[in-house]
Amino acid sequence: MDHSLMQALVRNLLEHAEEYPWTMQDIGLLGLRLDDRRERRLHVWGPTYSVGEPPVHDHPYDFTSVVVAGEMTNARYVEDPAGVEYQRVRYTPPDEDVRTTDTVHLSSSAAVVRAGEEYSQRAHELHDSRQLPGTVTIIRMSFRDVPALTVCTRDDAPWASARSRPPTPDELETITRAALDLFG
Repeated sequence: MDHSLMQALVRNLLEHAEEYPWTMQDIGLLGLRLDDRRERRLHVWGPTYSVGEPPVHDHPYDFTSVVVAGEMTNARYVEDPAGVEYQRVRYTPPDEDVRTTDTVHLSSSAAVVRAGEEYSQRAHELHDSRQLPGTVTIIRMSFRDVPALTVCTRDDAPWASARSRPPTPDELETITRAALDLFG
């Protein structure tokens, strides 16, 4: 889809955000499903609403994400004996309260992704991302049968739940306003 057309459609959704069934996640992610098959979702990022630092994690799906507005830095992590030590937690959705924990050493490489650009990842790849407040992305997901999900954190970072909840009116207003500001 043409980037300017995509921006116009997304801007319209954001201008009428209160009319849609948004969800919120502890990583500062406001999400809206864009289809009934759960393949595409609109993400609007509010990093100030994140519980702690963004966790290093994998996904139950392969994905491609396009940045509609704003900018993000995506870091990919690999196991490396000379890398930084992380606490690695593994769990099986939907029961994220039953977890196993060990340590792992990871190193990373990061790339900046700007409006109009996209990046892709496989389900098993570990990554974290950091966004400018209000950054808007559209993610296209291909779900995979994964035995467990992984979250890696430094020190005693708080657990950031992958479970969604409805956003508060303040979260919805503040995050969508920041996104609209990026459209100019």
